[in-house]
Amino acid sequence: MKIKKLIMHNFGVYASTNILELKGDNPIVLIGGMNGRGKTTILEAILLGLYGSNSFAYMESKYTTYGQYLKSYINKADGTLETYVEIEFSMDAADDEVYCVRRDWTGKGQRVKEKIVVKKNGKENSFLTGNWTMFVENILPSALSNFFFFDGEKISELAVEDTSERMKESIKEMLGITVLDVLQGDIGKLISKISKNSEDKQDLQKLEEYRAKKDNAETALNEIDVAIINANKELEQLQFDLEKLNVEYSVKGGGILKQKNQLIKQRSESLAIIASSQEQLLELVAGEMPLILVADLLKDILEKSKAEQEQRINSMAFEKICASYEKFNMKSKVINGFIDYMKSEIGTSGGDELYGLSDLSLYQVEALNNSGLKQSVEKAKELFRKRNVHQKEVEDIDNSLSVDVDEKLLSELFGDIREKEYEIITKKVEIENLEKERTTLHGTLIAAESEFSKFAENLLSVLESVDVNERTVKYAHMAIEIIKLYRIRLQERKTEVLAHTMTE
Repeated sequence: MKIKKLIMHNFGVYASTNILELKGDNPIVLIGGMNGRGKTTILEAILLGLYGSNSFAYMESKYTTYGQYLKSYINKADGTLETYVEIEFSMDAADDEVYCVRRDWTGKGQRVKEKIVVKKNGKENSFLTGNWTMFVENILPSALSNFFFFDGEKISELAVEDTSERMKESIKEMLGITVLDVLQGDIGKLISKISKNSEDKQDLQKLEEYRAKKDNAETALNEIDVAIINANKELEQLQFDLEKLNVEYSVKGGGILKQKNQLIKQRSESLAIIASSQEQLLELVAGEMPLILVADLLKDILEKSKAEQEQRINSMAFEKICASYEKFNMKSKVINGFIDYMKSEIGTSGGDELYGLSDLSLYQVEALNNSGLKQSVEKAKELFRKRNVHQKEVEDIDNSLSVDVDEKLLSELFGDIREKEYEIITKKVEIENLEKERTTLHGTLIAAESEFSKFAENLLSVLESVDVNERTVKYAHMAIEIIKLYRIRLQERKTEVLAHTMTE
């Protein structure tokens, strides 16, 4: 494989259309440049163009679905959200077989849908388009591609799926929010302890009940949020597994198996057209077609036969005139002289006929000279073109049908795909039910917070400052409200500082 050209349109850091032509004859291509200038993007464009969702760059990425991976590479500079990658390569130094594969996708909808078109020697090839995954795996298996396409820098991703929660906690620690969480928790424990010890204070007991109700509602909401997050992760994993199964099914020839009956029918139709074209060609060859070899002779025959026909007509006319004149009683020297002149004239221009064509034969010769042979040639050319097109189609179909397909393995893979699709549907239903349950729990939390806030506001306003426990509870609640506001303001200030420091 020798890559000749790479086109990237709105891909990664490359806005608009960028064409990279590789004209060297050496089997190794080195791409150099400063960090962040797009070297890795070029590598991933090549891998994506060749292997799509089977690319090891996607397999090693942080994205759990192929759609997310494609969407991450859309350059939004021109606002179209339309992207494509196109690779042109040859299979040998002579460029007898040049392939071009192009992948298009857009980020306008919620789901990213990819379109692939493959050309061979400049012409779109439906067989390669439908079975590209299997074809490219036969040229260079994706499992071996990292030995041929590799990034010298190979920087691992900072935040992958397994460390996202840890990253969140790390950021919270940098912002100082974890200290506030601990402080708020400790104050809550203190309030709870005082309320339990103040059995004679019914109001404090009631306040603690409202607070416990609010905390339980908040805990239930947090648990359902975690359940939704985990369910979505499981859904993404199922979708990822489904994509891998579909790729494997395609690589093993699943597309060909689906098309087998249609291909056989199409092959029969093409063979019938080839036979019909061949029969019509034989009819032309057995008819007037060979006369094209003596076209000049036909023209000469036409000219001389027309002269012969005119001579015959004149002779016949003169004979009629002579016969009529003999029956005519009155003789005239002038008419006799005219008849003698015509006899000598017809006698000198006459003679033996060379061709002696009948009127019908003369008409046929004239038709051949005027347009008959030309039409036969054009019809023969069209028949040859039609025959060759369908002959090529039959060859492509034979290539498809000659692929060794393990139908048993494909049947098992197909069953796995259907099972995985059912699991995805089940998981989506589960997530939908969790979302509904979350809506209910969120309403319960809002109601509990409202009850607690209203009761706490009324109670704290009348608590006696002389009572140590009441005073502690009052200021503890005030501290919690202060912490809530402080957390927001702290994040506003520190995130700006943190972002500026990271950028530098």
